[in-house]
Amino acid sequence: MQKRASTYDKVTVLLHWTIGIGILAIGVLELLRHEVPKGTFLRGGLKALHQPAGTVLFALIMVRIMWRATFGTTIDTAKRNFSTYAAKLTHLALYAMMVGLPLLGILSVFGRGKPIDFGLFQLVMPLGDLIGPYARSMKSAHEALAYGILLLAFVHAAAALGHHYVLKDDVLARMRFARSRRVADLRPGGAVAADVGIGSRTLVSA
Repeated sequence: MQKRASTYDKVTVLLHWTIGIGILAIGVLELLRHEVPKGTFLRGGLKALHQPAGTVLFALIMVRIMWRATFGTTIDTAKRNFSTYAAKLTHLALYAMMVGLPLLGILSVFGRGKPIDFGLFQLVMPLGDLIGPYARSMKSAHEALAYGILLLAFVHAAAALGHHYVLKDDVLARMRFARSRRVADLRPGGAVAADVGIGSRTLVSA
C-alpha cells in the first residue's frame, strides 16, 4: 500500500539515483564507443558491456515501478499549478522512455536471433520468426530514444536544481537520504524534549 509523506522512502531514493546514474553512465559510454575506432579492444569491450548493463537497468526500472505502485511513498502536493502539472508530464515521459528504451534494445537483440551475454550466462529468447523483420526498426527507435531520454533527464535535473537554488523549496531535498538526529533540549516548564529530524520534517517528543 502506498504511503503519503513529505519525503520519499529510502528504497525509492536508492532506485532513483541508481537508475539515473545508470542511464547517464550507459549513455556516455555508448557515445564514447562511437568515437573509438572499429576493431579495437576498447570498442569491443564497450559493446559487450552495453547489452547486459541495459538489461540490468531495465530490471531495476521494473522494480521501481512495482515499488512505486505498492509500497513506495507518494508526495503530498499542497499547490496545484503549472509547474506541478509540468513535473507530472515530465515524470510520465521519463517513465515511458525508461521502459521503452531498454525494452526496444532487448527486443532488437532477440529479434536478430542473438543472445544477451553476461559472461557467465546468456539470456536467449528466439523471437526472430516473430519480430525479426522489425528488429532493425526497433534498433533505430532504441537509438533515437537514447538521445531523447538524455535530453529529458537533463531538463529534469536542471528543473530540480532550479527549485533548490532559485525557488529554494524542498523538491530536491525529497530525494535525499533522510538522516535522523536526536538533540536534547530543555523546554519551558523543565521538560526535556528530543527533536528527531526525518528528512525535511521534525518530530518533537516531550
